Amino acid sequence: MTTQQLAPAQKPQPADIRIDHDVEVQNWRVQDILLYLLHGTGLHGGVAEIAACSDLPKARLNIKKGTTVQQAMDALVAANPGYRWELNGGVVNLMPRGGVPLLQTRIARYQKDMTDREILAVIGDVLALPEVRERAAALSLKPGMSGIGLFAGESHPLPRQSVPVRINIQNLSLQEALNKIVQASPNAAWIYHETDCDRTKTYIVELR
Repeated sequence: MTTQQLAPAQKPQPADIRIDHDVEVQNWRVQDILLYLLHGTGLHGGVAEIAACSDLPKARLNIKKGTTVQQAMDALVAANPGYRWELNGGVVNLMPRGGVPLLQTRIARYQKDMTDREILAVIGDVLALPEVRERAAALSLKPGMSGIGLFAGESHPLPRQSVPVRINIQNLSLQEALNKIVQASPNAAWIYHETDCDRTKTYIVELR
């Protein structure tokens, strides 16, 4: 009598992962919708916002539990046509359709050994690289104060040990570099926010 072995279940592709909750929101900030949508999926995210002084980009979305990430993101950009989405290096990115020039800056090389609790410092290092600072200056962009925050759904994360990781960036865009960095920490996401206010253009990168 032969014993039939079951093949291990295949891990779903990022776009095929299903959302485990309803999302019914109106007039939310774009970044908050993406974070809420991805909550519980195990996926990393990255989002860019460009705004005037007090004109924070707002969006809406209405999807049901069980919707795939692909379907949810397609619905998000259909309801908010000023944005496009893509899977970039396995990270869900939500970007203005007009593009974000600073995020296309090419980074020749950056490498660092760290722990997954130090990724905000690594983001700061990358933003301070000469090629990024020179491109920002050419775009008349001044750095604001970057920071770290917790998504509302994880305001009391469970204690855990830090994990050593190595970040190795070679000939990547700043967007691709940020995607690579956030994957060093569970469920992390980066947020790029650019503001044009009183003839002063600033940018910050937050970590959630």
